[in-house]
Amino acid sequence: MALDLSPKFANKKIFEGEGGSYYSWPGTGSNLLGESKVGAGILLLKPGGFALPHYADCSKVGYVLQ
Repeated sequence: MALDLSPKFANKKIFEGEGGSYYSWPGTGSNLLGESKVGAGILLLKPGGFALPHYADCSKVGYVLQ
């Protein structure tokens, strides 16, 4: 079975406000994420935006691009 490694874009906007927005890639929308049983998301903060700390019962990895 060949995996589709073409770029995908977040298609589900979870939240949008003055400080930024959060988009989600559900595991069912991508073969690679679905097989790995993981999900992904992107948090876009506008200048002056602030993300509150939160806790979850799962492992997370974050990357800061700029």
